[in-house]
Amino acid sequence: MKNALETLRSHLQTLVDLAQSANPSGRNLQAQFLLTQQHFQHHLLPLGENLPSTQPVLTEINRTLRLLAMDVAFLQTARQSATTQQRQRQMLAKLGQLLTFCRALEQAIANEV
Repeated sequence: MKNALETLRSHLQTLVDLAQSANPSGRNLQAQFLLTQQHFQHHLLPLGENLPSTQPVLTEINRTLRLLAMDVAFLQTARQSATTQQRQRQMLAKLGQLLTFCRALEQAIANEV
């Protein structure tokens, strides 16, 4: 469990680094996002079945990941610098939320054990 959570954090941090770059590559962001989403769905989402107290946090992570998917897609289609910067800010805000949710998930797991 702890390794899965650390891996998710690592994926999220990579996304943060990519989103903060001066000229983010849409393809790289998309690939890293898909890796992050798959990891969450396969390794962390099933925790909700065994640890009921984690369910609300897992739901929020899942919701925020879906919203982040939209930001990644919109960033890929952005043509103007101002639009790109706006999408980057939105992505970074959601990534910050996801990192906060990871800490909450870690606490929920610790309380269950």
